[in-house]
Amino acid sequence: MPKQFISPPPAGQGLVAERLPSTFRLTAFGHRPLDHKTTECTASLYHDQASLQVAWSCNQPDLRLHIGALVSIRWQGQPTNLDGCIRINRLVLLERPEASLDLFETILPLWVTDRELVKRANALLKPLPLAFKQLFNAIFWDDHRFHRFLVGLSSMAGHHNRRNGNLKHSVEVAEFAMRMVPKDKLVSQPVLTLACLLHDAGKADEYCFNNRRLRFERSTRGSLLGHKHIVVEWIVEAKARHRIPLPETHYLALMHALTAVKGAPAWTGLREPASLEASILSMADRLSGQGDLTESLAPEEDGFGGYHKHLRGRPYVVRNEFSGPTTSP
Repeated sequence: MPKQFISPPPAGQGLVAERLPSTFRLTAFGHRPLDHKTTECTASLYHDQASLQVAWSCNQPDLRLHIGALVSIRWQGQPTNLDGCIRINRLVLLERPEASLDLFETILPLWVTDRELVKRANALLKPLPLAFKQLFNAIFWDDHRFHRFLVGLSSMAGHHNRRNGNLKHSVEVAEFAMRMVPKDKLVSQPVLTLACLLHDAGKADEYCFNNRRLRFERSTRGSLLGHKHIVVEWIVEAKARHRIPLPETHYLALMHALTAVKGAPAWTGLREPASLEASILSMADRLSGQGDLTESLAPEEDGFGGYHKHLRGRPYVVRNEFSGPTTSP
């Protein structure tokens, strides 16, 4: 279905429910008593393809409903519009991940204002095999975790150290990696894509926002475990809990790409990259990080930019296009 905003139909007319997405993200929820037995509930719902205001009556509101949660509509007969709200039977909180849902189509504009970035992320995830999407959805079905991943930094003092930085870095790494795949080489694009999107996902727990100091800080889990260990925990838990049918070969390739470290001493127990997926991810990760730092430190003219410890020096930049002849006389 093409992207569009579906507004409520005029009063008395029906709304074709089949035109609407099956899943929405809750953006507002309220309830008030009508009498001693009945409660009136209202909610605002968001999906890239439609935004709705809905209302329903019940004996007891579902207090598990909260802003950011994923929900599904249960209709009552032919939907009608009353005072700007679509009358429904109820909202159902979706507690188990659905493999067919494109999570990036449920990202609230308040979470990520750069909608082009969201489209790029969705273009990477959407074509993946169902088991890979199911794993991604299982990891990020928790809306609080997904929000932290989308909003958070990729580093506190290095590259992409700003709001939505981790998402932008992850998308960049995946896009760079796809361009690096050698033609006709034995590279699993689903494994590589998912590894790129998840390689820094654990930073959603590694960094936490201090509301008193109004800044991001390293969490206890981040200090003791680090984002690589955290994302491995998430993958293992999601695969076991939801019985995701990911073949063992692909599972091992994904985990290896996420955990392999070039030049790691043998005594650490870490493994050197043994697959093209692991090597490409490492190169794309470095390119994205170095590119962001170079852009932020670049001079206005050609030459050396500012110093950064992660670059171990000052980046050299050539801004002006060469204007000489391109062919010999």
